[in-house]
Amino acid sequence: MSSLDTRGKLAILADAAKYDASCASSGTRKRDSAGQEKGIGSTEGMGICHSYAPDGRCISLLKVLLTNSCIFDCHYCINRRSSNVRRARFTVLEVVDLTLAFYRRNYIEGLFLSSGIIRNSDYTMEQIVAVASSLRLDHQFRGYIHLKTIPDADPALIRAAGLHADRISINVELPTAPGLTRLAPEKSAPRIEAAMGDMKNWQEDMRDASERYKSAPRFAPAGQSTQMIVGADGADDRQIISASSRLYNRFKLRRVYYSAFSPIPDASEVLPLKRPPLMREHRLYQSDWLMRFYGYSPGEVGGATDDAGMLRLDIDPKLAWALQFRDRFPVDVNKGTREALLRVPGLGVRAVDAILTARRWRRLRLEDVARLTNSIAKIRPFLIAEGWHPLPLTDRADLEQRLIPRKKQLELFAA
Repeated sequence: MSSLDTRGKLAILADAAKYDASCASSGTRKRDSAGQEKGIGSTEGMGICHSYAPDGRCISLLKVLLTNSCIFDCHYCINRRSSNVRRARFTVLEVVDLTLAFYRRNYIEGLFLSSGIIRNSDYTMEQIVAVASSLRLDHQFRGYIHLKTIPDADPALIRAAGLHADRISINVELPTAPGLTRLAPEKSAPRIEAAMGDMKNWQEDMRDASERYKSAPRFAPAGQSTQMIVGADGADDRQIISASSRLYNRFKLRRVYYSAFSPIPDASEVLPLKRPPLMREHRLYQSDWLMRFYGYSPGEVGGATDDAGMLRLDIDPKLAWALQFRDRFPVDVNKGTREALLRVPGLGVRAVDAILTARRWRRLRLEDVARLTNSIAKIRPFLIAEGWHPLPLTDRADLEQRLIPRKKQLELFAA
């Protein structure tokens, strides 16, 4: 490691960080150094972007590991102790200087910092906290900071991380405790969840304190997130959906991220030889969206899976659910509740809210709904509108085949 310069270390440690998907930077409070006597950076703005906020803003983050050396030997991890990869390690000062230098060049707007475990969990967590502390206190850095914390570390260190970071996260790694025991025997599901519970309690305590005292510090104002690896163990999509819902409800997570398992060099024999389809990861995100914004329960989303507990890859979960429960349709666009309209395939949250507003003034026709969506063909069998009743279409035995998107060969030189 000592023979590497900063550029060489960055090449290794930025590449090693790419397997962690949980680095979106939405939800934090606004901070800005403009007009301040001290400080650098802000949580707003544009740059060379790597992540996207819910409002569509591109967010650029310096995403690196402090080191890719690790004393753990998790089977699925490229940086595990037994892995034959080139190792590197940043000092605290190097990460701080890189972050400030990249920010001044408008390359980034914040930092995502994780690390392999070196020496022990407490020592590694101390190094991560030292980076954030130096940026915030020594350099008055007001940009975005996301820290990946270590559940085995002293709770005081994790609490210190939350006082400097906008978002903190602990990866649950795998959706089931048996899967974690099998593939990461040095990690413990109870310890991970205990640390997540502590972070939730600290957030609530700090939120209560800030309501009483303006000078009270904030603890991770953008909340906490986690990541699950999909396809490394035998967990089906129904189990993953159930695990995600439990984490959201129990720990008030801001996001659960799903990362399709990717085969790694010199892989363990207990791992699958092929990665799962990326479409599976996409369907899980769609299911996650249904639970968070469309009011679906985990059981309802699970109802869209097949007999093996897997989400269909050819159609989205919302359409799969509607086809499975046709007795809930059609829904009258002029009378249906918001909950019922949100279950109509092809209608998003904004479209439903627009429908509820517009129907206060007049009765809506199918062409009115068509202006609010790009998929009127998908909507037509499930919706009643002024002058439109789809019962003959809704009851067709071949409805599913009519709604499955047709595969189309793309043209190489199409305009």
